[in-house]
Amino acid sequence: MDKISSLVGRYSFRAQVFFNGVYCDANAFPHDDTSGQLHLVRSGPVVFRRDGAAPLRVDEPAMVFYPRGSAHTLEVPDGASATLLCAHIRFEDGGANPLARALPECLYQPLAGMDALRQTLDLLFTEASCPNQGRDVILDRLCDVLMIQMLRREFEQGELSVGLLAGLADRQLSLALAAIHERPQEPWQLASLARLACMSRARFTEHFRNVVGMPPGEYLTRWRIGLAQNLLRKGLPVKVVSAEAGYTSAPAFTRAFTTMVGVSPRQWLKDAAPVE
Repeated sequence: MDKISSLVGRYSFRAQVFFNGVYCDANAFPHDDTSGQLHLVRSGPVVFRRDGAAPLRVDEPAMVFYPRGSAHTLEVPDGASATLLCAHIRFEDGGANPLARALPECLYQPLAGMDALRQTLDLLFTEASCPNQGRDVILDRLCDVLMIQMLRREFEQGELSVGLLAGLADRQLSLALAAIHERPQEPWQLASLARLACMSRARFTEHFRNVVGMPPGEYLTRWRIGLAQNLLRKGLPVKVVSAEAGYTSAPAFTRAFTTMVGVSPRQWLKDAAPVE
């Protein structure tokens, strides 16, 4: 499995379109720990404002994405109107999701510079313009596709300096990260991961922390616990999950899970169950 597919399979997200049409007002989006906000400007003008950043005026078709749900406002100047499609991007684990953390606080990109996404954007805007049966579901799924393509684009351009995508783009760290992702059940040690990266343990630890944003041991634990959560949701028993996630026993897994998540696996699964 390729790197992006592996990540999206593990760190899931789901788009939900909440606005599609002509807009001629202002709206404030409070900070949201559970989801990011994607704004596709089909025609401007629109002004985006965020604390600590200069106002962003968008006149031409563009994408403005706040992956970690930063508080922001969206304004259309008096007497003007804009055409927008906006979606919540609900990341599993919210703003703590490594995919959300790998991206900048605000990602702005004119659509004219996104040739690789052109077919998806054209299909998205065509569907948005036609009130056909199933349109809402199709728009949500197309936004999912657009997000995956956007992640691939950011990864391939290699412009991200910190985070998981930056680590996967790093020639040495990518080997260790791929090993963790593909074989989490192996008894990984710092020395074995450093050998994969062809680095000393000290240099590997420092470089990993600087690029990925956390120590290798913490990343390994987070990946394993995240994998375990997915398996628990599928109904697998704790004993099986612990082995699949790389733990030597169910008690060892339960201790690691409780330390990371704050509750036991069984309590977490109970809390995560949908309310009838």
